Amino acid sequence: MLMAGFLSGATGFGFSLVSTPLLLAGGFSLPFVVAMNLTLGLLTRISVAVHLRAHLTPRRVWLLTLGSLPGLVLGTVALTRLDPAFIRRAAGLVVILAAIGLARGGAPIPSRTGAPLLAGVAAGFLGATTSLNGVPPALLMTRERAAPMSFLADLALFFILSNGMTLVLLHNRGAVELASLFPTGALWLPTALLGNFLGVRLARRLPERIFRAVALSVIAVSGFIALIGA
Repeated sequence: MLMAGFLSGATGFGFSLVSTPLLLAGGFSLPFVVAMNLTLGLLTRISVAVHLRAHLTPRRVWLLTLGSLPGLVLGTVALTRLDPAFIRRAAGLVVILAAIGLARGGAPIPSRTGAPLLAGVAAGFLGATTSLNGVPPALLMTRERAAPMSFLADLALFFILSNGMTLVLLHNRGAVELASLFPTGALWLPTALLGNFLGVRLARRLPERIFRAVALSVIAVSGFIALIGA
């Protein structure tokens, strides 16, 4: 959990990228792992959103969150109609190609209302189907060349809202009993918070060019894992 917290603190996302394989290898069930990632991801983002609130772009966060609502519904429907392995492979391939395209550079593209909404729909869909809900907002902000602290702040608030909605949806559908998370989660939370604190400190010191390169690398790795792990 220390490394998961550190990665999410340094880049704003990627908590489940580290924690999911380790927890599954430890014998925990997939529903428990998904719910635990959502819970710890939410709790570790609170301090980031508070400390970096001066860097928030509220309009972008609200549009992302609004778009994620239909995305969650579409993702839930897709899981019942399509092969989950196909969804993961397709999503992984799209994420890798998008990361490569952004890595080639070019002038930053200014934000328009439709872009955050579409990124939110993609985030909701991928969150429900592949646990990659942080990738579309990260791609959006990388494309717009958002300042690192704004990048971290906006993702933090988005995860608080999006993870909270997803947990409520999972609980209402009986996919997970939230009470079962707290004994173990309470033990893991301090370590995740420590990693998060160290990651944010590192992010504050990284030049913007290096921060962007690290973010794109994490995005590409996320896509690769989805592609080969399907």
